[in-house]
Amino acid sequence: MLHQRPAMLPAATAARFALSPALALRCVHPPRRAAPLPTSPCSLRCLSLPDDAPRPRAESRLWASFTHAQAAAPPPPPPASSPPRLPHSQKFFFHAQPHCQVQVAVSKSGEDSFLVDIQVDTGDMFLQSAEPLKLHWGLFRSDSTEWVLLEPDEAPGGTVIMDGVVEAMQTPFVLGSHGFQSLSLSLDASMAPFFVNFVLLKPSTEGQEEDIWIRGNQGTNFCIPVGMRRGRPDPLGVTWGRDGSVNFALYSLHAENVVLCLYEAEAIQPTLEIDLDQSVHRTGYVWHIELESVGPYTRYGYRCKGQVGWESGDRFHARNVLLDPYAKYIAPYVPGQEEMPSPAPVLGWLQKGVPFDWEDDSAPRISLEALVAYRLHVGAFTSEAEDVENVSRGTFLGVLKKVPHLRRLGVNAVILQPVFAWDEGKGCYYPISFFSVMGCYGSSDNSLSASLALKSLVKELHQNGIEVILDVVYSHTAEGGDDGPKAMSFRGIDNATYYICDKFGVVAKSEYGTDNCFNCNHPTVQKLIMDSLQYIVDEFHIDGFCFQNAACLITGPHGQELSRPVLVESISFDSVLANVKVIADMCSPINGVSKDVTFPHWKRWCEWNTQFKIDVRRFLRGEPDQLSRFATRLCGSGDLFADGRGTQYSFNHVTAPYGLTLTDLVSYSDVEGEISEYSWNCGHEGAVSDPLVIETRVKQVRNFLTTLFLSQGVPVLNMGDEYGNTKEGILDIDNSTYFQWEALESEFAKQTIHLIGSLVALRARRKDLLQTRGFLELKMLTWHGIRPEEPLWESSEINILAVSLQSGAVQQSTSETFGDLYIAYNPHPVLILVTLPEAPSDMIWIRVADSSLPFPDSFPEEGKPLQIKTDPSSLKPVYKLQPYSSLILEACPGQADKSREL
Repeated sequence: MLHQRPAMLPAATAARFALSPALALRCVHPPRRAAPLPTSPCSLRCLSLPDDAPRPRAESRLWASFTHAQAAAPPPPPPASSPPRLPHSQKFFFHAQPHCQVQVAVSKSGEDSFLVDIQVDTGDMFLQSAEPLKLHWGLFRSDSTEWVLLEPDEAPGGTVIMDGVVEAMQTPFVLGSHGFQSLSLSLDASMAPFFVNFVLLKPSTEGQEEDIWIRGNQGTNFCIPVGMRRGRPDPLGVTWGRDGSVNFALYSLHAENVVLCLYEAEAIQPTLEIDLDQSVHRTGYVWHIELESVGPYTRYGYRCKGQVGWESGDRFHARNVLLDPYAKYIAPYVPGQEEMPSPAPVLGWLQKGVPFDWEDDSAPRISLEALVAYRLHVGAFTSEAEDVENVSRGTFLGVLKKVPHLRRLGVNAVILQPVFAWDEGKGCYYPISFFSVMGCYGSSDNSLSASLALKSLVKELHQNGIEVILDVVYSHTAEGGDDGPKAMSFRGIDNATYYICDKFGVVAKSEYGTDNCFNCNHPTVQKLIMDSLQYIVDEFHIDGFCFQNAACLITGPHGQELSRPVLVESISFDSVLANVKVIADMCSPINGVSKDVTFPHWKRWCEWNTQFKIDVRRFLRGEPDQLSRFATRLCGSGDLFADGRGTQYSFNHVTAPYGLTLTDLVSYSDVEGEISEYSWNCGHEGAVSDPLVIETRVKQVRNFLTTLFLSQGVPVLNMGDEYGNTKEGILDIDNSTYFQWEALESEFAKQTIHLIGSLVALRARRKDLLQTRGFLELKMLTWHGIRPEEPLWESSEINILAVSLQSGAVQQSTSETFGDLYIAYNPHPVLILVTLPEAPSDMIWIRVADSSLPFPDSFPEEGKPLQIKTDPSSLKPVYKLQPYSSLILEACPGQADKSREL
């Protein structure tokens, strides 16, 4: 039995040992600062081993010769001279030097103690000696270089406390027959978890001049975990067992030592630390341990120790407590946890999760060509929505309340800007976790409630026929670079694995405006990303991913562009992701820079068409020599997607989170940035009251939206463009630019929403021409200029462009043939009289839309037949195409009225 005794422990040693409150210790070496600890059923003392003593850890490697023997099958019957097999729950088997075998069994004896049974087979080495071996041992938990010794009167019988040069406990074995020796230790269960660290000593005798120390085959000490299990290396992260056990697994190739840190509910420093022994708790490059339960501990992290030489790329810091990269939940922040000697900016949360009833949820599985997407920021979307309760504003549940608005627009997919944990000081495009949902998006302001809320939102959107696509950022993290590091997770765990470093070991910066580059095609990092994507799809029923800075997905460990990147190929052919939309966005949301790379798509990947945005903007602001480029964008960007894919793989947009909003695009010209915005202020910079300028801006907004929805590909709207959201010409992503719901009552918003809904309906009704799978055949396209079939491709002055789309498809409802569509653009400040092509036989031209007309005639509920004047010279119908306007005509059955000019 161990008896209760008050004790004192230096604060520094207590931090290393990280004792539970039930333990009390006293330290042999002189304390620098003493702090009282509660009394306990036992008293221990902590000793530093001298350099020339048998140590529990070599300077670079510890106990590498350890092998763990599971009692999966009974061994063959032992010879008569062997002792009986030990029937214990955990067994360990060591090959020792010289020619010895060591077996250790650990079992629970009631609720109060653990039994550690040790058997040594020395063969015929010491058969002539009557002197038994001695166990030279100590205990440790948080620091394997600090042995904790029992008080002399608490140690097993015959134990001698070795002070002086060698500080340890020595307990004699019991001699058996034929070279077998055994020893049983009874240790207080209240100390668990801890390690028993030992070597074997054969004392000198008359025929043996020197002591013989027996270690593992590689000269290392023996280490036995008590009150914990070895654990499993897979899966990474935290895994909960049915019996309440918890397995922890962390990858670190270059760490020489890893300490698991556990925190009680409101603790700001680790309550318990467990120093993971390499020989027991490391398989390959994965450190792992299994605890019978986590008890009172609610949060966890790791301290990783290793070389600090920058030329190797390593950035270990023994004090920092780091976030598990596989943490499914991030713990709520406790004030002060970041300021302790062991700072912990972010910790994992030991939560099992809450079951969620998906009912009959099924993915809408909308085809690419039928997709109409709306991109939004969850926090900004409803933060100022007065009809949403306060607790739900700026959360997933707030977005759920606004599903009717999405349906009013006619969209069938939402693209959510990053929703997995990011640095609140930098914004949503600076991630700190790829598994834990951002806590502020939950009603209880934590990652668990946010996780449930995201599931509720996805379920509701699916019920309304709307898919959910997530912006994801795997190109960089919020940890910064070597100039301004903020070690929270990857940097301190294994910087040289997770980040791309140059030949001098310096963390590489990217041209996307970030201070680090994630090493996406390293096997371990690739696995992390794949595990993240699969987890998100399985756990949240997500329908697609838009990969920001996607060029990083094809970047090798030395910054080179890979022709066949293993990550992209893995995503392309993964069975879990088989029905998920994957979109590569080469444009940076940080600085707007777009990298021109050949992205290997395997006929699977869509791409964010930044060139569409550029060419449409340049054409509509009246730049010369843009006809061919604009026509290419209208027809689905064949220069980009005629590579075995089709128009449906092009995600078209005219605005994005970074850059000008749609209203700012027609309100500001003098915009400074790393790239040109190709905007035009319509004659006056910024806000204006001039009705002529306002009229021109309204027409330009209509032109942009008309082009977006009539072009081949997937149209993507940006949050707030439907009511005229403005960032006052600022390019940076500004999450404080909240959605102004009261602005939806403005006349401009009503007209714009009507236009968007009408264009969506037109796309759906004329899907034979506007929602095609693949490119339109050449015979279905006829290009026009001022005169039919005379496009002005070579003109550097007149940019008018028109096109006829010939269908030939049959309407199922009426069995009548669909008529042609005629689309024309005039980006000039003057009226142009255009000659229209003849309508097909027995059909007339119906005006569907004219952006120059006042609302509601600009896009009436039903098209109006044209009353057309005939050109006397050609006897063909003509139309007055107003300055800065676009026109949509549709051929429908009927007889033309040529009596008046429209």
